[in-house]
Amino acid sequence: MGDATELQRLERYPFALYAAGVAAECMLRSFRHRDREHEAHHDLIAHLAACDRTRFGERAWAQLRGPVQTVHLLWLNNFRYSHEQRLRKHLSDIKYYKRVKRRSDALKVACIELMDAALSIVTVGDERWRNP
Repeated sequence: MGDATELQRLERYPFALYAAGVAAECMLRSFRHRDREHEAHHDLIAHLAACDRTRFGERAWAQLRGPVQTVHLLWLNNFRYSHEQRLRKHLSDIKYYKRVKRRSDALKVACIELMDAALSIVTVGDERWRNP
């Protein structure tokens, strides 16, 4: 998340979005049921469904649902190859612009929202990993 934060600070939003999404994905992968095959690829909702709920606990599980939905909505793994215009088109396609105030940079706002959600996922995962 540190690299994603630095990329956001430098206004390199496409790669900041990508890095934050990968961090969230990796955290969820680390809690996957040991007996389940990895079939989620880059679908965060599928990763969450494949997680061992008992390792998270009900409170942490409830804390993850909203951030996972946000990252799922705003992040695609192939953003690492994307130019800003493609990301803006993605935001337009999902009608994200309707949620952003006038004169705001929707890509910047999306980056902030995704970063906050990814940080929540990583923080909850880190806490549960250290204190099972």
